[in-house]
Amino acid sequence: MIKGVNRQIIEVTDTGNEYFERALLIVRPRFSDIPYGRLYDEARRYVRNTGGYTSLKLNKRQRKKQMALYGMSFGGLGAAIGALAVLLFR
Repeated sequence: MIKGVNRQIIEVTDTGNEYFERALLIVRPRFSDIPYGRLYDEARRYVRNTGGYTSLKLNKRQRKKQMALYGMSFGGLGAAIGALAVLLFR
């Protein structure tokens, strides 16, 4: 239930993001006297600069592939550093 809310909301319909159709931004009260055009431009710039939504979960197969790739990469790097350390500290 919402009682007596007096907020200015900017709706950005062109987000430039494949996941989201629109964004609703609530203007802070101290900036409510700024002209609407400037607020809207700032809102569009903010939404476009946020980039893709990185917290979307990958499916299980993609996560397994990613973990295997990271494991092999860091394992190989660790083995190379270990071999180099053995050669240097003999």
